[in-house]
Amino acid sequence: MAGELLQYSGLITKTRAMQSRLLKQEDFERITEFQTVEETIGFLREQESYGRIYGGHEEIKHRGQVEALIHNSILEDYRKLYLFGNGQQRKAMELYLEQIQYEESVPKVEISYFTKVWKQIEGFSDKKMQKVLREIFGTQIDWLNIMWMYRSKQFFHQKPEEMIGNLIPIHYKLKKAEFQKLLEAEQKEEFCRILGNTTYFKGREALVKMQDEISYHQVMEKMYRHVCQKYPASMAPVFCYFYKKEQEIEHLTTALEGIRYQVPAKEIRDLILNI
Repeated sequence: MAGELLQYSGLITKTRAMQSRLLKQEDFERITEFQTVEETIGFLREQESYGRIYGGHEEIKHRGQVEALIHNSILEDYRKLYLFGNGQQRKAMELYLEQIQYEESVPKVEISYFTKVWKQIEGFSDKKMQKVLREIFGTQIDWLNIMWMYRSKQFFHQKPEEMIGNLIPIHYKLKKAEFQKLLEAEQKEEFCRILGNTTYFKGREALVKMQDEISYHQVMEKMYRHVCQKYPASMAPVFCYFYKKEQEIEHLTTALEGIRYQVPAKEIRDLILNI
């Protein structure tokens, strides 16, 4: 245990310092009250986590320009943490890199990315590293599949054969038989009943309680809290930071879009903070 703490101390300390600079709820509440994109840019210039990326970019005035810099900020953080890592830690971070490379404001991640990552996890000699990576990527894969199935049925009324090509062919805690039943469920109520009997909602490892709306982010946040508590000296806090930073970028992008089109502050807050 002492060896693990020493091995991860520098990386975790750097990660915690970055996490302390993430925007707080009150920051987002203030942002939603701005009337112009220029006001938002001025506010971000004052923040430690974003002020530095404006260096040499005094001409930044438009939403598209500021979004490009915001997206770039997570890559800057990635590069800094990468320098603190040893060989195995860097190899683990490389698995996540594709998820934080933005193209037209969204990460372009293909199904092949997840199948490639799942195979690469097997290549780590450290069994604890494998456990942590499986928990993080496995939960994400399961829930991306769950959400894609749910939305395909709820909003596009697709049949199983139409959905299957858009699903990741990997099963973690969601068993193959459960996956198939969810795929074939015809009604929302049936889908939720089947899902409610999976590991994610039942037994010691249950992450959430079944609610009317299924939330990918609710599950991911609880998973990260769980795995960071269980494995504090591991890559879990680093990946948790990347996830939280991605959420911050998504909220900022949504707020900028809302401000640009003069959406009322209350509506923007509902979209990004549910307050």
